Amino acid sequence: MPRHAVRRRPRSLLALLTSGALLLGGSLAATGAARADSANLVTNPGFETGDLTGWSCDAGTATVVHSPVHSGNDALAGAASGSDDAQCTQTVAVQPNSAYTLSAWVQGAYVYLGAQNLGNAAWTPSATGWQQLSTGFTTGATTTSVTLYLHGWYGEGSYYADDVQLTGPAGGGGGNQTPATPTGLAVTATTSSSVSLAWTEPATGSAATGYKVYDGSTAVATPSTTSATLTGLAAGSTHSYTVTALDAAGHESAPSAAVTATTQGSGGGGTAPWHPNYLAIGSVYTPGPNVDSFFSSWGTHGKLPDYGYEYLVGNDMPNWAATTTTMVQHSEQLGMTPVLTEYGMNGNIDGTSVDWTNMQNSGWLTSYFQALKNAATAANAASGGKPVGWVIEPDMMGYLQQNYGSDATKMAAATSAVYSSGVLTSGTDPAFDNTLKGLVEAISYTVKKYDPSAFLGWEVNTWGVRDALKDTDTMGWTAGRQSVVNTANQVAAFLKTADLGYQADFVAFDQWGQDYGVLRDPNPAGDVRYLNAAHWSNYLLYVQTIRQDLGLPAVLWQLAVGHLNSTHTPSPTYFNASGTFPDLDNVTQEQAEDSSSTFWYGDSFTSSGNNLAFYSSNPGNDPKVSVNGSTVTWGSHLPEAAAAGVVAILFGAGTGTSTYGVPETSGADQTAPGDFGYWATRTQSYLAAPTPLP
Repeated sequence: MPRHAVRRRPRSLLALLTSGALLLGGSLAATGAARADSANLVTNPGFETGDLTGWSCDAGTATVVHSPVHSGNDALAGAASGSDDAQCTQTVAVQPNSAYTLSAWVQGAYVYLGAQNLGNAAWTPSATGWQQLSTGFTTGATTTSVTLYLHGWYGEGSYYADDVQLTGPAGGGGGNQTPATPTGLAVTATTSSSVSLAWTEPATGSAATGYKVYDGSTAVATPSTTSATLTGLAAGSTHSYTVTALDAAGHESAPSAAVTATTQGSGGGGTAPWHPNYLAIGSVYTPGPNVDSFFSSWGTHGKLPDYGYEYLVGNDMPNWAATTTTMVQHSEQLGMTPVLTEYGMNGNIDGTSVDWTNMQNSGWLTSYFQALKNAATAANAASGGKPVGWVIEPDMMGYLQQNYGSDATKMAAATSAVYSSGVLTSGTDPAFDNTLKGLVEAISYTVKKYDPSAFLGWEVNTWGVRDALKDTDTMGWTAGRQSVVNTANQVAAFLKTADLGYQADFVAFDQWGQDYGVLRDPNPAGDVRYLNAAHWSNYLLYVQTIRQDLGLPAVLWQLAVGHLNSTHTPSPTYFNASGTFPDLDNVTQEQAEDSSSTFWYGDSFTSSGNNLAFYSSNPGNDPKVSVNGSTVTWGSHLPEAAAAGVVAILFGAGTGTSTYGVPETSGADQTAPGDFGYWATRTQSYLAAPTPLP
């Protein structure tokens, strides 16, 4: 059960608080003259007021200086440090369905300029003199404001900015006949009988004094604030909501853009506010200049993953809030939904008894719950109320069942620390008892109390009782498959005693995360770590059995990105000029084979000897497995995953030596993938035509 190396914590390129959607218009760094073909919409664009009027900057990081300046007498100076990127923002009124050009003159290392959802923000790695950054965007049909941002980078020192310009149709106006339309309507949470909504107050028009929420054409609520929870709904029912604004005179605005919400009920796939209507893909993602540069470049070739995830590790709890802020802001700027892997109980040590010791230590749990509260609060603030995912405590439930029994109600825990720490309040928040069950409930409740739009799930292992994935090799296909189900039922029974479904939106499953090629075993059939297509099919059966028992959809988490060598898939020349993917040598760090990507995405590959016998084995008569001489073909098994109730697969290196599908800020590869771009290529090919959820 090897785990990741400790991951560094850069903060983020922040993009905040906009109404409606932005359609990307591109970005560039140039040195030409600023455009002046229409009025500048930026307030105090050259900082000539001598202060930061119109701008909101990170505390203690921004000043107005007289030198250097690009023009006039003043300019902005941002003092980026190791813990702050010295960001300044300004919200500007705009018109819907309109094109805008944004530019600024900057000096310094790693200076960024952009607006909400501008995935490839304009930036420069080094501007020793004044350099103009420029980018453009087109507003959506309901957009009435955008937030612009400028910032430097952590530890890169001061940057300077001057003559910020946004050109395009001015927002506002339109008279006072009716209030302006609310924007940003979003589903923030669902249960089996309720839907929670939130939206943004209109930026223009007469002041709204209230709102009216519609389900289809029927008014169902009249809140006075920018949120509402609709209750008494049928489980599994689908609703289309809009919201209008009301002013003091009773005038009603035009309706907002509609959002669709489905209440929980079936426990399967379907659509929820936190995942799309297709089987989504995620990647490990640790923000940093080189990593973000790779993602931005990768995004020019196709869609980026739906999710990006990063660890919050137990030996770094004082920095959880900062790590969260960075990760959430960066992920959303790249268009990925952020997911936090909260790995606190094991302290990033991965010991079989560490979680057992920590969960009974009131002092340790006090620090833990305070860090969890801070991280959840930071996630809610950085996301602006949009969904942030949480994969809770990898390995914890597996180790506890493996070593301490199968009844969480009989395992003592110092859950009361959540109250004595001040994170929860006795008599106001629910009462959680001093058992593992109470601890599980308190952790999930704390996340959602401080990050109300969160979607979360606890991680489950394949080895909590015993690893049964190869039972079909020794027991035959039918008996072996039944053994997989029996083992899964034992695990599910334990998870139910821990009330793992409390406040949960999914259940997560890993599969080691360390590419098995690093073992270089000449006899893969005899090694529990090596999996062929039949074993992966058993893994899906295990996942399906547990997730059905818990009544939750499944997310596969930290699956290895490695693939089988001698692939017949051609490489894009931007990854490999030869047009072919080099083999992974199973010796060089971060270049080890695994069958994970091959199974999920499908591939043909050439094999021989023991490997050919192992990978061509097909005891279950899988129609997607075939062999022709030395060529083995596995079809994509993503449709089978969707049918089993899997709604997302998050790939990523489980240790610092694992194969990297994308660069990270830990390990040796920080500028390019360790697998020569295979996983990135296959991911974008899949996302061009993804598998719908049932």
